Amino acid sequence: MRFLHTADWHIGKALRGRSRLDEHERALNEVLDIATREKIDCLLMAGDIFDSSAPPADAERLVYRFLSELAARGIPAVLIGGNHDHPLRLQALRPLLNRMSIHVRPQVAAPADGGLIELEVRGERAHIAVLPWVPEHKVLDAALMMSVQADRSSAYADEVADIVNALCGSFSTSTVNILMGHVFVNGAATSGSERAVHLSLPYALNHQRFPATASYIALGHLHRPQEISAPSPTLYAGSLLQLDFGEQGQDKRVVIIDAKPGKKARFESIPIASGRRLRYVSGTIQELERIAAGCDHDDYLYVTVKVPKPKPGIADEVRSLLPNTVDVRIELPEREDTGETMEPIRSLTPEKIFSRFCEDRDGVPPRRQLLEAFTKLHAEASDAPC
Repeated sequence: MRFLHTADWHIGKALRGRSRLDEHERALNEVLDIATREKIDCLLMAGDIFDSSAPPADAERLVYRFLSELAARGIPAVLIGGNHDHPLRLQALRPLLNRMSIHVRPQVAAPADGGLIELEVRGERAHIAVLPWVPEHKVLDAALMMSVQADRSSAYADEVADIVNALCGSFSTSTVNILMGHVFVNGAATSGSERAVHLSLPYALNHQRFPATASYIALGHLHRPQEISAPSPTLYAGSLLQLDFGEQGQDKRVVIIDAKPGKKARFESIPIASGRRLRYVSGTIQELERIAAGCDHDDYLYVTVKVPKPKPGIADEVRSLLPNTVDVRIELPEREDTGETMEPIRSLTPEKIFSRFCEDRDGVPPRRQLLEAFTKLHAEASDAPC
């Protein structure tokens, strides 16, 4: 059987206010073309379909158009909820999507209640165990649902590992066995674009707790494409686009899986080229001018501009050179230690603090009109009721 593993679409995510729906649409069209060309038997989407629990209508339009096209080509799919997805919104669409052989599992369920999906293709059977994101406050409920011995003193990761074992209990050598989960594996490489609160140590699963009976383990949650050392072939597909600058240099992909009963799956990566690349750029204004001459103007840029002293309007100057600049950071020379003692900030008036800020940023004191406007706003804020 042949599967396509993808994850972490984050449809609807913007980059500093810039919509990326056109990039997502092109990337989903690429996935659709790959699934068709590679004669995929089932698409596996390992969570974070949307970037928000309340996605904009255009984001939903992209996703459901993609699923409709997939169904029209006779390709079933299994999608699970991630920590960015709203489980009840996805749950509401299950009856409709089921008729299209699109199996959506937004929340953890026992194997008999949807936690195990059985597919049959050309005489071969697949058991797909699905583990959507489990919020920490619901992990005990999920464990009890699986008839797992739950203990309030147990760590989150231990409870989730027990849930995995319960989901995979029916795996045998006569079936293709897939485990798909939206989880954080201890030791896996992050990108900085994921929600940091869900990457803390209590959430980290031990990779050795994954079942050796799985043909393949399809993971979502981390945006960096990577293979995990585990008892069975285990991969994070990674995000569909470079979502933030922590993903600079990452080549995005989908994973094609060839699996047979009783054997470990073979897999290969197929690149996704539709997304714009995100790059860090650094230099003086003169160096940035040279960079601009040979720059791919489709890239989004995070620019660090090196200046000898604060200069008003420097960010606008950078953006005129490099129009796709998303962020500008000013880098000043390190100040020499003059031995002078700075006044404690507690002894300064708000106006003095604001003036010092303007001098540090712009190299000159604020204009009288600006200082008067600050004083007026500060007075209004100070008088406002708490």
